[in-house]
Amino acid sequence: MPDVSGAPPPSTAPAGTTRELLRLAWPLMFSNLAYTVVGFTDTLIMGRLGVTEVGAVGFASLCLLTLMLLFRGSLNTAATFTARAVGANHPAGVSRWASVFLTLALIGLPVALIGPALVDGLFVLLQPAPDITAVARTYAHIRVFEAPLVFLGTVALSIMVGLGNTRTPMQLAWMVVIVNAALALLFVFGFGWGVAGAAWAALIAVGIQNALAVLLLHRLHARAYGPFRLTRPTRDELRSFARVGLPAGTTELGEVGAFTVFQGVISRLGPAELAASQIANQFASLGFLPAFALASATGSLLSRALGAGRPDIARRVGWRGALLAAALMGALGLLFLLVPRQLIGLFNHDTQVLALGTSVLAVMAAYQLLDGLAIVLGGALGGAGDTRFRLVVTLTGAWLVMVLSATYLAPRYGVTGAWTGALAYIALAAIAYALRFASGRWQHLRL
Repeated sequence: MPDVSGAPPPSTAPAGTTRELLRLAWPLMFSNLAYTVVGFTDTLIMGRLGVTEVGAVGFASLCLLTLMLLFRGSLNTAATFTARAVGANHPAGVSRWASVFLTLALIGLPVALIGPALVDGLFVLLQPAPDITAVARTYAHIRVFEAPLVFLGTVALSIMVGLGNTRTPMQLAWMVVIVNAALALLFVFGFGWGVAGAAWAALIAVGIQNALAVLLLHRLHARAYGPFRLTRPTRDELRSFARVGLPAGTTELGEVGAFTVFQGVISRLGPAELAASQIANQFASLGFLPAFALASATGSLLSRALGAGRPDIARRVGWRGALLAAALMGALGLLFLLVPRQLIGLFNHDTQVLALGTSVLAVMAAYQLLDGLAIVLGGALGGAGDTRFRLVVTLTGAWLVMVLSATYLAPRYGVTGAWTGALAYIALAAIAYALRFASGRWQHLRL
């Protein structure tokens, strides 16, 4: 695989060893850790302002993610297309697909313009408690304007992953941690801007990160793969993007959209329930560090192996990545069972929040291993271009199982009942992806 100095790609497929998988994945794990630290930082700062602020900022962030995910999820498939070109030893294909995706990322401009209206419409639809709505609206109306740079940065970072450069995204992610923390402390407490200060800090930090991602893509990789410039996609390229990219984006939108509705159900239980859920979910996100990193690494290596005509290596990469993620997330589940109150107490000492958060962590502990399998095998199928199957599983499981179950169980069994519905969805996804990957159908798909 090429290094960041711009060396040309090898003509052979990846070996598919555990060492190779981890070499690509570990910087992504630290990248994900950085994004988790950003969430931890914001939650800690909001915790000093009040219980309502903790839940409202987490809820607003989830709503913003929902609005952007169709585009971000679709644009993230740049890694699949570029990795397939690398595996086929086709540098011109890398340059062309990178240019096409950078052009498509310009959709961020109109999204930012209509973003505030979309945010308000989503709040009307979800109907959180009035005090939560007031705080969440302030935060979301500021951060929605990061869309243009986020979409361009998403493409740049995805291309880097497809080329085997995962260290640059890691470095940029940790830069966000430092800038966001410094600005948030200054704006929230130094200037007294409250929730608005946290939003401005995140907007500036994320904007710098994504602008640098685009600049570094050109500086580090343009020499080896040709120029990356805005270009008009052909009809065939748009059809390929629609066939692979749009289902991927719709899948992420469907899943996070369902989770947003899920959190909306919890928000109607009260501020303590929402705060406990948000805090517990911050710890659950620690399990996503290795899982999503391994999913990205697995998808990239699998796509490269398919480009080189080696489906045997692609299969080996998929199963090894899934087993590694399951083992790492299972270990985190044990921690949730052993010291739940201590974990929740790091953020808030309210008696009700501690009790509710402990019960939520117990449910989360039950699905860690299954979630590792689902995330990585889903990423492997995405790397093969089998994005339509993932869409079917998501729409069926997230909406018909998780949301409906939470809607029924939350009024009767509280926040723990709602999270039990999430557990049922994750179990369904893990089984479905495992059966699909074992079938081998994904090996015959063409981009």
